[in-house]
Amino acid sequence: MNRSIQDIFKDSLKMLDEDKFEECIGGFTTLIDLHPIVIASYVQRGRAHWEMRRWDKAYEDFNKAFTFDPDSADAKWTMGLMELQLGNFKRGWKLYEERWNSPSFKSPRLKTRLPDWEPCKGYKSVLVWCEQGIGDQILYGSLLFALKTYTEKVTVMIDIRLIGLFQRNYPDINFIRHDSKVQNSEYDSQIAIGSIGRHFINKVSDIEEVGDVKYILPDQNRIEQVKQELDIQPGEFVVGLSWASTAPRIDKHKSIELKNLLGLWDIPNIKIVNLQYGKPDYDIEPFESETGKIIHQTTVSNFFDLEGVAAIMSLCDAVVSVSNANVHIAGALGRPTYVLDANKLWYWNHKIGRNSLFYPSVRLYPRDNMNAPWDKQVNKLIEELRAYALSRHSR
Repeated sequence: MNRSIQDIFKDSLKMLDEDKFEECIGGFTTLIDLHPIVIASYVQRGRAHWEMRRWDKAYEDFNKAFTFDPDSADAKWTMGLMELQLGNFKRGWKLYEERWNSPSFKSPRLKTRLPDWEPCKGYKSVLVWCEQGIGDQILYGSLLFALKTYTEKVTVMIDIRLIGLFQRNYPDINFIRHDSKVQNSEYDSQIAIGSIGRHFINKVSDIEEVGDVKYILPDQNRIEQVKQELDIQPGEFVVGLSWASTAPRIDKHKSIELKNLLGLWDIPNIKIVNLQYGKPDYDIEPFESETGKIIHQTTVSNFFDLEGVAAIMSLCDAVVSVSNANVHIAGALGRPTYVLDANKLWYWNHKIGRNSLFYPSVRLYPRDNMNAPWDKQVNKLIEELRAYALSRHSR
């Protein structure tokens, strides 16, 4: 591959990462015309078509990549995510397992010689180990109850910030911190938390039948502490708000600027409480100075103290957020949640009407594609949130 072709590939990949999907498709097409056996070009062009929800074209590119390299883990993993999004679960889960062989997948794999857990194999004890981020651990945590019905002893290695929230609801499951040193001799099987789904979800209807709801529980003492801080007055409609994702590489795809949510403050008696974590939290001061609108704060660290975050959400009439960890916490708590969905993550594609099948209390407002503006979704969300606020006031 000469230098000019390398430059085309780098430029096209940069445009893909910048959400310039139409432009990058042209670059990858040029590469394919010049070198039709360059697998990476098909995979990346397929990604771009996928982001624009052109399923057929994405299929064509991924299948072409498989033709030249049937063992391409990157192509298989990416294709698996799309299959899961489209509800083709049997094939999707199988391809999703290729994530461990893909250089693009950064979550570490547990080093163990224990066999993979499977139902009906007679395993007495299983070590579940966490992967990916907080949101993924909560999402797949909805299947822990189903796992427990097959296995006498279940131990779950999970992010330390989630241990209490899960342990209160599942006293018969042992939750330990994700970096604990464990003895393999204590277990006869193991499974990654993101791999549990392949044993229980083979069709869309399985999500409701097998997945748990309201499966994390807040600390009542923390709720009382936060309640004093917020000083909620009778008649106030309390909304927890977060507007940004901090996930590496895909954060900009899923985030929205605070000023685009200004219409929320027009809802009568609304009291907006900050749930944002990470650097976007610094948006608050300039926003308040520019608009005169207030986002109420607590002493809770929204990144480190998820017990505090859960306590705040328990006091909210609703949560409004882009797709980030807060949505998973609110959904697992069963709180009414309104989500601006960037159409980036496979699990949000499975819903009844606007409501998620994984979290029935979560209402979704999906963007048309990755380049579409948020205006239509924001207006609809505010309209429906206003109606909900009025219905609560009239009770």
